[in-house]
Amino acid sequence: MKKLIITTCLLMSVFFTFAQTSAKQTFYLVNYYKSDRGKTAEYISLIKTYASKIWKEKIKQGDVASYTLYSVLTSSGDPNYDLVSIQSASSINDFSKTNTADFMKKAFPGMDEKTLSGMANMYTSLRVPVKTEIYSNITALRGEGDYMEVNFMKSLPGKEGEYERQEKEVYQPIHQEFIKNGNRTGWYFNRLIVPVADGSEYNYVTGNLFKDWDKSYSITMEEYLSTYKRLFPKTPLPEAARTMVRTDVWKIEVREK
Repeated sequence: MKKLIITTCLLMSVFFTFAQTSAKQTFYLVNYYKSDRGKTAEYISLIKTYASKIWKEKIKQGDVASYTLYSVLTSSGDPNYDLVSIQSASSINDFSKTNTADFMKKAFPGMDEKTLSGMANMYTSLRVPVKTEIYSNITALRGEGDYMEVNFMKSLPGKEGEYERQEKEVYQPIHQEFIKNGNRTGWYFNRLIVPVADGSEYNYVTGNLFKDWDKSYSITMEEYLSTYKRLFPKTPLPEAARTMVRTDVWKIEVREK
């Protein structure tokens, strides 16, 4: 009997461990592009006219959960990209599960191979790939907006766990207040997982979503501090566990989900 109880406890332990580790996760495949001189609008138009139909097919098939194309409006640094595409999925493997060319045929059943090939060449002639990254979502206050303020963060050496704790336990409640007050529509906190190196420029990003352009950069440090004091009146502001590397503001040009 004692042996049976021990075995049952071990099985329950394995079950709960599996349940915790198999919780649904969201991953983001982020591609950064530099458009050819003066051809940004032409590329965006091409995506809206043709590629959006391909992404609809991929989403319908269950390959990815969403696709979004952003244009970069402003930056506090000097990025060498002006367009960013983001795919979301519940598994990293989903990003390479099928061939995009197959979906082109489904999206445009009347087109011959030569026309399809010419269309693909148009995409590559209008922009140059700069880099590709994959992120995992740590926590979020999910929402939608036409603009996103993206903060690229670098955790201090050995402070990754403390920084993640601060974002989840301190800053997420603050962002929740901003959303409640109508200053924002959503907030995301993601960890860079590919590529990762000790010398990486940044290893985390946060995304603040807005519906109106004038809401971007609109929240001052004083508002952060006053909201913190109201939420945590007996706790001093925690010591910083990260540095801010750069802030961009992106505008949604195409969104499929």
